[in-house]
Amino acid sequence: MKNNSYTATLEVAQSPKEVFNGINNVTNWWSKDFEGSSTKLNDEFIINHPGQHYSKQKLIEVIPNKKIVWLVTESKLYWLKNKEEWTNTKMIFEISTKGNKTVLHFTHEGLIPEQKCYVMCEKGWDIVIKDWLLHLITTGTPSKEMAKAAEIRNRHLKNNNKMENKNYHTTIMVNASAEEAMKKISQINLWWRKDFLDKAEKLNDTFTVPFGEPSFVNFVISEFVPDKKVAWKVTDCYLPWFHDKKEWNNTEVVFELSKENGKTKIDFTHVGLVPEVECYTVCEKGWNGHINTLAKFINEGKGLPE
Repeated sequence: MKNNSYTATLEVAQSPKEVFNGINNVTNWWSKDFEGSSTKLNDEFIINHPGQHYSKQKLIEVIPNKKIVWLVTESKLYWLKNKEEWTNTKMIFEISTKGNKTVLHFTHEGLIPEQKCYVMCEKGWDIVIKDWLLHLITTGTPSKEMAKAAEIRNRHLKNNNKMENKNYHTTIMVNASAEEAMKKISQINLWWRKDFLDKAEKLNDTFTVPFGEPSFVNFVISEFVPDKKVAWKVTDCYLPWFHDKKEWNNTEVVFELSKENGKTKIDFTHVGLVPEVECYTVCEKGWNGHINTLAKFINEGKGLPE
């Protein structure tokens, strides 16, 4: 694994001590979104770019001016199906000399081409190590490009937050356990569409909700956390009543369950169903009715499917 892992090598005029100190100065070459400490053995720190990247690192080996090893103890790469691909990987910084130069060899052990994140992470590390870290070591100051990247990231987060606040959302309270509620959510034929014939019970299940020929919506269960959350991603649809008959494509229907005052709270969000889309007014009314009948089904055992 180590031989296939991502590597990068820097050769600089600075001393091993200057290189070592530069590596430890994480906020000035990786990210300002930093929490914790990163200078001595057993220190832990977090890099957190909300909605994009979260990782927690622990310093498991520190040899002054020679070597530093970070173990990733927690990770969440939001853009991946397996969001924990970095967990238990290691970031290894090895410092040596070559004539009057100092050589820094970086390895992200476990970040290998077979992983889904490799292509994107390779590009990321090429920038972070070969540009930002190099700039800090050789000039003693953070790269301006690092600040620009942070601005873009924060702007993207702000736009996402605005969009999230616009997504259709409603909440119901039910007199059932989270386990019972989750089971009844999957019984689509008893609260949404009588002619539903597929299974919608576990991660990666694919199913179709028919609305009478030729209309339909195809879903895949993209996230499943027992008794807590289930998400259905729209993989295809045909909604003949609207100009854009594929308007639901790549949107996501999300049920989040939690306990509150002895009841189960269900937060329902249709991610991507926002006021700007053509179907919003009609779909808003539709979801209001369907989610109310889901509540009736969970509470009384009898829904009102169409």
